[in-house]
Amino acid sequence: MKTWLFMLLSLFMHTAQAMWVTVTHNEVATVYVDSSSIARINQNRRIWVVYDLKSPDTTGQQSVKSYIDYDCAEAKYKTLSATSHPNKMGNGPALKSLPASGDWKPVSQDRMSRQLFGFACAW
Repeated sequence: MKTWLFMLLSLFMHTAQAMWVTVTHNEVATVYVDSSSIARINQNRRIWVVYDLKSPDTTGQQSVKSYIDYDCAEAKYKTLSATSHPNKMGNGPALKSLPASGDWKPVSQDRMSRQLFGFACAW
């Protein structure tokens, strides 16, 4: 219980101090990174990301807020936490918590994924 409370409070404190910058976009979504919270741990970067959908999907979500760990040397990542929200920029109550991936995955070769990886690892 204490862990969940700490995570919830951290999320609210984080949102108040965030400096969101646009990294990339396409016809479906715009991707933002909080440049004020990028953590550098050896060759890894941990970043907060918001995927803002142009319009809500069928479940009512309009954005997904994720905390991602990138291994810049190996070009792989894992999602540490993710929540979907009814409003843009991860605002509004969490509609659902998406499962965190404990395993490392290779960075996808699509344009948005490569740009996000490049942005994170340039720090």
